[in-house]
Order: sequence, then C-alpha cells, then structure tokens
Amino acid sequence: MTAPQTTGRDELLGVWDTKPHWTLTYTSPDKGALFDQGNQQRVFSTVTMDLSASSPNAAPFTGGSNVYNSSVRYDYAGKIAGKFKGTVFTKARVELVMSQKDPAVNESALHIYDALNRPERTFPSWPGKTVPGAKEPLHRLVDKEKQQKNRARSIKECEKVWGDYKGTDLQCDEYPFASTKEGSTKGDNRFSVRLIDGDDNETGGRRLDQMYTLNRILDGDAFYMKITN
Repeated sequence: MTAPQTTGRDELLGVWDTKPHWTLTYTSPDKGALFDQGNQQRVFSTVTMDLSASSPNAAPFTGGSNVYNSSVRYDYAGKIAGKFKGTVFTKARVELVMSQKDPAVNESALHIYDALNRPERTFPSWPGKTVPGAKEPLHRLVDKEKQQKNRARSIKECEKVWGDYKGTDLQCDEYPFASTKEGSTKGDNRFSVRLIDGDDNETGGRRLDQMYTLNRILDGDAFYMKITN
C-alpha cells in the first residue's frame, strides 16, 4: 500500500478553523477481479486519530489519544454486492425495515413481527421458542444450494400445518430468510413459516435483495430486522 508523504497536521487553531478539512489518500494495488476464484479480496482496516494542542501560556493538552476510531472494510467482491468494488463501515448497524402499514409488505411485516415478539403464534411451535433478528443478528448466505434446502424445509413445514395450498395465491413465507445462515435447515427450529399473499411475499424478497445490495452485505455479513407500524 502506498501511504501519503504526510500523515500528521500541525497548525494554529485559526488555520484549522479556516481549513477544517484534510484529506489523506492510501492506495493499494489493483490485482484485478479474483472473486470467480473465491477470493473477494476483503481487506479490513482501523482508522484512528490522535489529537493534541499546545499553548505558550498553558500546559499542553495530551488527552486526545485515539479520539476517533473507525473500522472499514474494502473488497472486490463482484456482482454479488452490486458494484464490483466497494467500502463499508463494519461497525454500522444494518437494518431491513418493514412497516405493517405498508400494503405491499404488510403480511410479511406482521409475520416477522410475530416471529420476533410473539413467537408462540408461529410455526413450528415449541415452548420457549425465540427467533433471531432483533437483538441477535442474521447473517447473509449466498450459497444457492443451501438456500434451496432452506426453502424446501420451510415449504414442508407449511404443508404440514396448512396442507396442500397449490392453486391458490398463497405462498410459504419463511423467517429467518432462506438467504441467511439462520434459515430453517440450521437445526435449532428457531424459524417461522406462514402462508401469505404471494405478491406480498415476493415484494418482501425484493426488498431484502435491495438491502443486501445497497449496504454491500457479503456472505456472512450481519444485519438486523426492524418492524414498524
């Protein structure tokens, strides 16, 4: 990596006030796309800033060690993340927000709300059931074969509870989503299925995909659910 020649700035306060912005540029070599080989070229870094001040008439201020701290990830992950290259703040809390008042996804939102807050109303049903996504994060799963296994397991549970629903406008909605590592095949039964309107279910799926892309959620990255009303 090529670092800038100057990594510290020492100015009078008046100069800082006039020119408060200061840019540092670090450049790493571009090795080209390697994601087809399973290498997303993820690089994690921590940016910290130390601050001190001195005056000819006062004791110097030296308590500004590590006053700013930010964790950043750079990657070249390819189309799975939308833009082929990107950067994210890894400590940022990413949420998928759905509203129970949104007619496009109100059934999906109610299902997820029940799973998170009233799991006794959901299937499969068992004493003490809890479902992750609010306090415990979900994690993206990009493996298509594992996603399909999650869907098959969830559909089997829907058919077990509601029987054959073929020929209707209903679809088996699953939470946590098939595209998460907490999906129905994880083995802990901490999931929920419900028959909901098919258009609602598909719109919810598109919202999820948009959230993945807009927030650059890669395989294994965490996110949370937030249901509003």
